[in-house]
Amino acid sequence: MAGIVVFGGTVEGRMFAEAFCNTDLELHICVATEYGASLLPVCSNIEIHTGRMDAVGMEKFMEKIVPDYCLDATHPYAESVSENALSACQRRNVPYIRVLREEGEAAGNTGDGDVSFIYEDNIEDAAAFLNTTKGNILITTGSKDLEKYAAIEDYKNRCYARVLPIASVLEKCRELGFEGKNLIGMQGPFGEELNYWMMKQIDASYLVTKNSGREGGFQEKCNAAVRAGVRVLVIERRREKVERVSGSVKVYTFPEAMQFLRQQYGLKEKKEVCLIGMGPGNIGQLTGEARKCLRECDVVIGAKRMLEMCQGYGPKPYFTSYKKEEIALFLQRHPEYKKAALVYSGDIGFYSGADGINNILKDYKVLYISGISSVQYFLNRLAIPWDKVRFVSWHGKEENLLPAIRQNRWVCVLLGDKDSMGKICRTLLEYHMEEVKITVGERLSYPEENIFSGTPAGLCGKETDALSVLLLENPAPAAKKAVPGLEDSAFARGNVPMTKQEIRILSLAKLGLAEDSVVYDIGAGTGSVSVEAALHCDRGRVYAIEKEEEGARLILENKKRFGAENLTVVHGTAPDCLAGLPAPTHVFIGGSGGRLIEIIQAVRQRGSGMRFVVNAVTLETVAQIGQIRERFPEYQEMEVIQVNVARARELGRYHLMSAENPVYIISFGGRKEEPDD
Repeated sequence: MAGIVVFGGTVEGRMFAEAFCNTDLELHICVATEYGASLLPVCSNIEIHTGRMDAVGMEKFMEKIVPDYCLDATHPYAESVSENALSACQRRNVPYIRVLREEGEAAGNTGDGDVSFIYEDNIEDAAAFLNTTKGNILITTGSKDLEKYAAIEDYKNRCYARVLPIASVLEKCRELGFEGKNLIGMQGPFGEELNYWMMKQIDASYLVTKNSGREGGFQEKCNAAVRAGVRVLVIERRREKVERVSGSVKVYTFPEAMQFLRQQYGLKEKKEVCLIGMGPGNIGQLTGEARKCLRECDVVIGAKRMLEMCQGYGPKPYFTSYKKEEIALFLQRHPEYKKAALVYSGDIGFYSGADGINNILKDYKVLYISGISSVQYFLNRLAIPWDKVRFVSWHGKEENLLPAIRQNRWVCVLLGDKDSMGKICRTLLEYHMEEVKITVGERLSYPEENIFSGTPAGLCGKETDALSVLLLENPAPAAKKAVPGLEDSAFARGNVPMTKQEIRILSLAKLGLAEDSVVYDIGAGTGSVSVEAALHCDRGRVYAIEKEEEGARLILENKKRFGAENLTVVHGTAPDCLAGLPAPTHVFIGGSGGRLIEIIQAVRQRGSGMRFVVNAVTLETVAQIGQIRERFPEYQEMEVIQVNVARARELGRYHLMSAENPVYIISFGGRKEEPDD
């Protein structure tokens, strides 16, 4: 495939480079300066040529490259460059395409009589007019004709020149008398907020700008000037000398030029979606990369609060939605949007609605733009290293907090509504964790930011802002045990049978629980297995099913004693009481009341793939194991072990071994959770 020559270190030139980067189309992009070259993407199919060329130089370059087309994407005011490029193309018989920048529309401009806007044909006339005025002037017309502003009386003090941050440009400005605070070296285009505050900072009365179109940030400059009460002096673009004619000269806007090249070379359009983390809320926390994407995108999509942060990045459509399917359908119905910005609070990788949306938008190139998470901001405000903090979200769901608090010094919680803190405080008091310190962050990063601390008792009845962040500090965290095995004496027992420590350890090992398992403990007795399972399944749920009233009471007591908040006591007889419970992933049967087959049948109807472990002490229960294989073909593979435990007891000066009842541990179905190789 032959190449294309692109003249222009402009926004359009960069957009051509980004659009065709790493395609089969060979591009030769010519820019005047090293700085312009540094802004272009590094791609295998793009060759960058740096340095100014006259008509002869351009002709020699065309002779060497022999391109299919020459795209003139130079600045609208760089008339001599365009004339040289057109002349070189005509001499070498290369089709010439002039890429026109679309005119910008001045904000607040209601017509020729609008006193906020003044129009002049050239810089000389603009300088002559400004010489009749008073007040500071922000000049954004570049460095090329900067010397013409020297006609303004006291220009060294009144005029502030904003130019490219290139050494040669800055040196030229200094030679002309623009230096110190009156010389601003920055690369644009700029957003409305930066323009606004810059005008406020220098106390500007006038802004001088060319109508450089949307890509040149003209709209943002005008919006900012109107807000700041600054008059805008616009130097009108001269009418392009080329016209839309057939033959070797074509004039296209940037979108038209893109469409033409795609048709000529059979290239598919590359649509992009930017997933943007908007930070904690204050626009000042937004990253530069996010601002750039918001300026360049065709449409912005997100929740209402996020869209309110996106004002000031030029006139463009907004779509209010945070639902993945709605967003995908909207983009499908609007193929005219080539680059969409999806905005999310905080960071896109931390409890974000952006999670998984790339799986839905498979036809798009997805770009990920990080933001500052509210918890990151909050912890930095408290001078707490956030790599030492356990994070939990209550935004949309209430995760089990107690294990995290028990095992960590710091737990940071994203709240979901104004009552969330009260619920957490009541839980801490219920499970005797009054010593936990609570710090709350409301309206983080906003001017009305509020950070305060207290105890569960002191904050129990207090409401917070719905999207607050909580830090829970446990002064004496306890490490989580690697394996189960609480002492039997630690449990409240009464006269109810209990699964003893050794049998409990082996049975739980055979279950192979994960952190998020949903467990049935049928015939739970005192709840010793339920409690151990709940402490292990931090993010799961355990249902202790017990028909005896005393047993249900003891399970509840042990739940409180060990802080097993994710343990639910079900007082009833299985399988009759299982209706309404979520489907389990693991089932432990410590007592069946002679209804083992019925229980397994009922549980099987609630789902598939669950893991069973049965403890059998009586021969009648053992006899039913064979029936399981006959009734349920999927349970042919079954592991049966018998455990005999003897404990030493003192008898005077001697220790004698006392045997416990032998117990069968039968395991089948599902599979134990095992670590990856």
